[in-house]
Amino acid sequence: MTSKEKFMLYVYDGDYGLPSINSECIKALLYCSIIEVPVQIRTLNNIKFCTFYSGPCFVHKNLSFKSSNDIVLYLNTLNYNLNVNLNPKQKSECLALTHLVQAKLRSVLEFQLWIDQRNLEEFTRIWYGRALPWPFNSILVKRFKENAINLIESLYPSDYNTEVIREDLQTMVTDCLSSLSTRLGTSNYFFGDKPSTLDIVVYSYVAPLIKLPLPANSFNGCVTLWPNLVRLIKRIDAKYLPGLPKESKYIKIRETTNTSDEEVSYVAISIFTLSAVTLVFGFAITRGIISSRYF
Repeated sequence: MTSKEKFMLYVYDGDYGLPSINSECIKALLYCSIIEVPVQIRTLNNIKFCTFYSGPCFVHKNLSFKSSNDIVLYLNTLNYNLNVNLNPKQKSECLALTHLVQAKLRSVLEFQLWIDQRNLEEFTRIWYGRALPWPFNSILVKRFKENAINLIESLYPSDYNTEVIREDLQTMVTDCLSSLSTRLGTSNYFFGDKPSTLDIVVYSYVAPLIKLPLPANSFNGCVTLWPNLVRLIKRIDAKYLPGLPKESKYIKIRETTNTSDEEVSYVAISIFTLSAVTLVFGFAITRGIISSRYF
Protein backbone atom coordinates (compact mmCIF):
# COMPACT_ATOMS: atom_id res chain seq x y z
CA MET A 1 0.00 0.00 0.00
CA THR A 2 1.55 3.28 -1.13
CA SER A 3 1.52 6.44 0.97
CA LYS A 4 -1.40 7.80 -1.06
CA GLU A 5 -3.38 4.59 -0.47
CA LYS A 6 -2.88 4.46 3.29
CA PHE A 7 -5.83 4.87 5.61
CA MET A 8 -5.43 8.00 7.75
CA LEU A 9 -7.71 8.99 10.60
CA TYR A 10 -7.48 12.44 12.20
CA VAL A 11 -9.04 12.72 15.65
CA TYR A 12 -9.06 14.89 18.74
CA ASP A 13 -6.91 13.60 21.56
CA GLY A 14 -8.12 11.24 24.25
CA ASP A 15 -7.87 11.53 28.00
CA TYR A 16 -9.06 9.89 31.24
CA GLY A 17 -9.00 6.42 29.66
CA LEU A 18 -10.94 7.53 26.57
CA PRO A 19 -9.48 7.12 23.05
CA SER A 20 -10.81 10.60 22.28
CA ILE A 21 -12.69 13.29 24.17
CA ASN A 22 -15.07 13.60 21.18
CA SER A 23 -17.83 11.01 20.78
CA GLU A 24 -17.70 11.07 16.95
CA CYS A 25 -13.98 10.42 17.07
CA ILE A 26 -14.53 7.60 19.56
CA LYS A 27 -16.92 5.89 17.12
CA ALA A 28 -14.42 6.07 14.25
CA LEU A 29 -11.48 4.92 16.37
CA LEU A 30 -13.35 2.05 17.97
CA TYR A 31 -14.80 0.83 14.67
CA CYS A 32 -11.34 0.75 13.10
CA SER A 33 -9.94 -1.07 16.13
CA ILE A 34 -12.63 -3.75 16.27
CA ILE A 35 -12.74 -4.46 12.52
CA GLU A 36 -8.92 -4.21 12.37
CA VAL A 37 -8.58 -1.52 9.74
CA PRO A 38 -4.84 -0.83 9.13
CA VAL A 39 -5.26 2.87 9.78
CA GLN A 40 -2.71 5.43 10.89
CA ILE A 41 -4.02 7.67 13.67
CA ARG A 42 -3.14 11.34 13.66
CA THR A 43 -3.95 13.49 16.68
CA LEU A 44 -5.22 16.99 15.98
CA ASN A 45 -2.85 18.77 18.32
CA ASN A 46 -0.79 21.00 16.04
CA ILE A 47 -1.45 23.94 13.74
CA LYS A 48 -0.75 22.00 10.53
CA PHE A 49 -3.28 19.25 11.18
CA CYS A 50 -5.90 21.61 12.64
CA THR A 51 -5.64 23.87 9.59
CA PHE A 52 -6.61 21.12 7.15
CA TYR A 53 -8.69 18.69 9.21
CA SER A 54 -11.35 18.50 11.92
CA GLY A 55 -12.17 15.40 13.92
CA PRO A 56 -12.97 12.86 12.86
CA CYS A 57 -11.61 12.88 9.33
CA PHE A 58 -10.86 9.65 7.48
CA VAL A 59 -8.60 10.01 4.44
CA HIS A 60 -8.00 7.36 1.79
CA LYS A 61 -6.47 8.10 -1.61
CA ASN A 62 -8.15 11.32 -2.73
CA LEU A 63 -11.25 10.79 -0.60
CA SER A 64 -12.06 12.18 2.84
CA PHE A 65 -15.00 11.51 5.17
CA LYS A 66 -15.87 13.80 8.05
CA SER A 67 -18.45 11.93 10.12
CA SER A 68 -18.35 8.56 11.80
CA ASN A 69 -21.38 7.41 9.82
CA ASP A 70 -19.77 8.29 6.48
CA ILE A 71 -16.55 6.60 7.57
CA VAL A 72 -18.38 3.38 8.43
CA LEU A 73 -20.35 3.40 5.16
CA TYR A 74 -17.14 3.83 3.17
CA LEU A 75 -15.36 1.07 5.07
CA ASN A 76 -18.31 -1.21 4.39
CA THR A 77 -17.66 -0.81 0.65
CA LEU A 78 -14.12 -2.07 1.31
CA ASN A 79 -15.45 -5.16 3.12
CA TYR A 80 -14.82 -3.79 6.61
CA ASN A 81 -18.36 -4.48 7.75
CA LEU A 82 -18.91 -5.06 11.46
CA ASN A 83 -22.59 -6.02 11.07
CA VAL A 84 -22.09 -8.45 8.19
CA ASN A 85 -23.05 -11.49 10.29
CA LEU A 86 -26.28 -10.01 11.67
CA ASN A 87 -29.50 -11.37 10.23
CA PRO A 88 -32.11 -8.95 8.77
CA LYS A 89 -34.08 -8.81 12.03
CA GLN A 90 -30.96 -8.05 14.06
CA LYS A 91 -29.87 -5.38 11.58
CA SER A 92 -33.26 -3.66 11.93
CA GLU A 93 -33.08 -3.83 15.72
CA CYS A 94 -29.49 -2.56 15.67
CA LEU A 95 -30.53 0.42 13.54
CA ALA A 96 -33.54 1.23 15.73
CA LEU A 97 -31.55 1.09 18.97
CA THR A 98 -28.75 3.13 17.43
CA HIS A 99 -31.24 5.87 16.57
CA LEU A 100 -32.59 5.69 20.14
CA VAL A 101 -29.13 6.12 21.66
CA GLN A 102 -28.25 8.94 19.27
CA ALA A 103 -31.46 10.78 20.07
CA LYS A 104 -31.29 10.34 23.84
CA LEU A 105 -27.69 10.10 25.00
CA ARG A 106 -26.11 12.54 22.58
CA SER A 107 -28.19 15.41 23.96
CA VAL A 108 -27.22 14.43 27.51
CA LEU A 109 -23.50 14.45 26.74
CA GLU A 110 -23.73 17.72 24.81
CA PHE A 111 -25.59 19.30 27.71
CA GLN A 112 -23.00 18.11 30.20
CA LEU A 113 -20.00 19.35 28.24
CA TRP A 114 -21.27 22.55 26.64
CA ILE A 115 -24.47 23.80 28.30
CA ASP A 116 -23.82 23.21 32.00
CA GLN A 117 -21.99 26.42 32.87
CA ARG A 118 -19.85 24.97 35.63
CA ASN A 119 -18.66 22.06 33.49
CA LEU A 120 -17.98 24.39 30.58
CA GLU A 121 -15.89 26.87 32.56
CA GLU A 122 -14.11 24.51 34.94
CA PHE A 123 -13.47 21.59 32.58
CA THR A 124 -14.44 21.69 28.88
CA ARG A 125 -13.06 25.10 27.96
CA ILE A 126 -9.83 24.47 29.90
CA TRP A 127 -9.31 21.01 28.38
CA TYR A 128 -9.73 22.15 24.77
CA GLY A 129 -7.68 25.25 25.49
CA ARG A 130 -4.72 23.08 26.44
CA ALA A 131 -5.21 20.15 24.05
CA LEU A 132 -5.47 22.25 20.87
CA PRO A 133 -3.22 25.01 19.54
CA TRP A 134 -4.34 28.61 19.39
CA PRO A 135 -6.51 29.88 17.70
CA PHE A 136 -8.18 26.54 16.93
CA ASN A 137 -8.94 25.91 20.60
CA SER A 138 -11.05 29.07 20.79
CA ILE A 139 -12.65 28.49 17.39
CA LEU A 140 -13.65 24.90 18.13
CA VAL A 141 -14.94 25.65 21.63
CA LYS A 142 -17.19 28.32 20.13
CA ARG A 143 -18.35 25.98 17.34
CA PHE A 144 -19.02 23.01 19.61
CA LYS A 145 -20.88 25.19 22.08
CA GLU A 146 -23.08 26.66 19.33
CA ASN A 147 -23.83 23.17 18.01
CA ALA A 148 -24.82 22.02 21.49
CA ILE A 149 -27.04 25.07 22.02
CA ASN A 150 -28.76 24.44 18.68
CA LEU A 151 -29.34 20.80 19.60
CA ILE A 152 -30.80 21.57 23.02
CA GLU A 153 -32.94 24.41 21.66
CA SER A 154 -34.33 22.08 19.00
CA LEU A 155 -35.43 19.73 21.78
CA TYR A 156 -36.62 22.48 24.15
CA PRO A 157 -37.61 25.45 21.95
CA SER A 158 -39.66 27.21 24.64
CA ASP A 159 -37.73 26.32 27.79
CA TYR A 160 -34.58 28.19 28.79
CA ASN A 161 -34.40 26.93 32.38
CA THR A 162 -31.35 24.67 32.49
CA GLU A 163 -32.51 22.98 35.69
CA VAL A 164 -35.81 21.99 34.09
CA ILE A 165 -33.94 20.72 31.04
CA ARG A 166 -31.53 18.81 33.28
CA GLU A 167 -34.41 17.07 35.07
CA ASP A 168 -35.98 16.07 31.76
CA LEU A 169 -32.66 14.78 30.46
CA GLN A 170 -32.26 12.80 33.68
CA THR A 171 -35.52 11.01 32.93
CA MET A 172 -34.50 10.56 29.31
CA VAL A 173 -31.14 9.00 30.10
CA THR A 174 -32.68 6.74 32.75
CA ASP A 175 -35.28 5.39 30.31
CA CYS A 176 -32.68 4.91 27.57
CA LEU A 177 -30.14 3.13 29.79
CA SER A 178 -32.87 0.93 31.25
CA SER A 179 -33.89 -0.20 27.75
CA LEU A 180 -30.28 -0.85 26.77
CA SER A 181 -29.57 -2.78 29.96
CA THR A 182 -32.62 -4.97 29.44
CA ARG A 183 -31.61 -5.67 25.82
CA LEU A 184 -28.01 -6.46 26.76
CA GLY A 185 -28.93 -8.77 29.61
CA THR A 186 -26.08 -11.13 30.48
CA SER A 187 -24.59 -11.16 26.97
CA ASN A 188 -21.09 -9.88 26.31
CA TYR A 189 -22.38 -7.61 23.56
CA PHE A 190 -25.80 -6.63 22.27
CA PHE A 191 -25.86 -9.28 19.55
CA GLY A 192 -23.85 -12.09 21.03
CA ASP A 193 -20.14 -12.57 21.55
CA LYS A 194 -18.99 -10.04 18.95
CA PRO A 195 -19.54 -6.29 19.07
CA SER A 196 -21.71 -4.50 16.55
CA THR A 197 -22.06 -0.86 15.59
CA LEU A 198 -24.61 -0.55 18.40
CA ASP A 199 -21.97 -1.45 20.98
CA ILE A 200 -19.72 1.25 19.51
CA VAL A 201 -22.40 3.94 19.65
CA VAL A 202 -23.33 3.02 23.23
CA TYR A 203 -19.67 3.15 24.25
CA SER A 204 -19.12 6.53 22.61
CA TYR A 205 -21.79 8.17 24.80
CA VAL A 206 -21.78 6.10 27.97
CA ALA A 207 -18.01 5.89 28.50
CA PRO A 208 -17.54 9.70 28.67
CA LEU A 209 -20.37 9.95 31.21
CA ILE A 210 -18.53 7.42 33.37
CA LYS A 211 -14.94 8.53 32.90
CA LEU A 212 -14.87 12.31 32.53
CA PRO A 213 -14.36 14.00 35.93
CA LEU A 214 -16.88 16.75 35.31
CA PRO A 215 -17.42 19.09 38.28
CA ALA A 216 -21.20 18.75 37.91
CA ASN A 217 -21.80 15.18 36.73
CA SER A 218 -25.30 14.35 37.85
CA PHE A 219 -25.64 11.66 35.16
CA ASN A 220 -22.70 9.52 36.24
CA GLY A 221 -24.77 7.87 38.96
CA CYS A 222 -27.43 6.89 36.43
CA VAL A 223 -25.02 4.66 34.53
CA THR A 224 -23.83 2.82 37.63
CA LEU A 225 -27.40 1.70 38.27
CA TRP A 226 -26.95 -0.80 35.42
CA PRO A 227 -23.81 -2.87 36.15
CA ASN A 228 -24.02 -4.82 32.88
CA LEU A 229 -23.57 -1.58 30.92
CA VAL A 230 -20.56 -0.68 33.06
CA ARG A 231 -19.13 -4.15 32.39
CA LEU A 232 -19.69 -3.62 28.66
CA ILE A 233 -17.55 -0.47 28.78
CA LYS A 234 -14.80 -2.26 30.71
CA ARG A 235 -14.96 -5.24 28.33
CA ILE A 236 -14.48 -3.02 25.28
CA ASP A 237 -11.66 -1.16 27.02
CA ALA A 238 -9.81 -4.35 27.86
CA LYS A 239 -10.14 -6.01 24.46
CA TYR A 240 -10.11 -3.21 21.92
CA LEU A 241 -8.65 -0.17 23.69
CA PRO A 242 -6.01 -1.60 26.03
CA GLY A 243 -3.38 0.50 27.69
CA LEU A 244 -5.12 3.86 27.55
CA PRO A 245 -3.77 6.01 30.41
CA LYS A 246 -6.37 7.01 32.97
CA GLU A 247 -4.39 9.99 34.21
CA SER A 248 -5.17 13.35 32.69
CA LYS A 249 -2.78 14.80 30.13
CA TYR A 250 -4.03 18.36 30.30
CA ILE A 251 -5.82 19.03 33.58
CA LYS A 252 -3.96 17.95 36.66
CA ILE A 253 -5.87 17.31 39.85
CA ARG A 254 -5.01 19.98 42.39
CA GLU A 255 -2.62 18.76 45.05
CA THR A 256 -4.41 18.32 48.30
CA THR A 257 -2.92 20.05 51.30
CA ASN A 258 -2.57 18.59 54.75
CA THR A 259 -5.08 21.06 56.04
CA SER A 260 -8.30 19.26 56.80
CA ASP A 261 -11.74 20.79 56.98
CA GLU A 262 -11.53 20.59 60.73
CA GLU A 263 -8.21 22.47 60.78
CA VAL A 264 -9.62 25.10 58.45
CA SER A 265 -12.57 25.52 60.81
CA TYR A 266 -10.25 26.04 63.80
CA VAL A 267 -8.26 28.65 61.89
CA ALA A 268 -11.44 30.46 60.89
CA ILE A 269 -12.70 30.43 64.49
CA SER A 270 -9.37 31.73 65.78
CA ILE A 271 -9.33 34.60 63.29
CA PHE A 272 -12.93 35.46 64.11
CA THR A 273 -12.21 35.39 67.87
CA LEU A 274 -9.12 37.58 67.53
CA SER A 275 -11.04 40.08 65.40
CA ALA A 276 -13.86 40.22 67.94
CA VAL A 277 -11.47 40.75 70.88
CA THR A 278 -9.63 43.50 69.02
CA LEU A 279 -12.92 45.20 68.22
CA VAL A 280 -14.05 45.07 71.87
CA PHE A 281 -10.76 46.51 73.17
CA GLY A 282 -10.79 49.23 70.55
CA PHE A 283 -14.33 50.21 71.54
CA ALA A 284 -13.37 50.21 75.26
CA ILE A 285 -10.34 52.46 74.68
CA THR A 286 -12.25 54.99 72.57
CA ARG A 287 -14.93 55.21 75.26
CA GLY A 288 -12.40 55.62 78.06
CA ILE A 289 -13.46 52.41 79.72
CA ILE A 290 -9.85 51.20 79.48
CA SER A 291 -6.96 53.63 79.53
CA SER A 292 -4.53 53.40 76.63
CA ARG A 293 -1.60 53.81 79.07
CA TYR A 294 -1.98 50.16 80.00
CA PHE A 295 -0.92 49.17 76.46
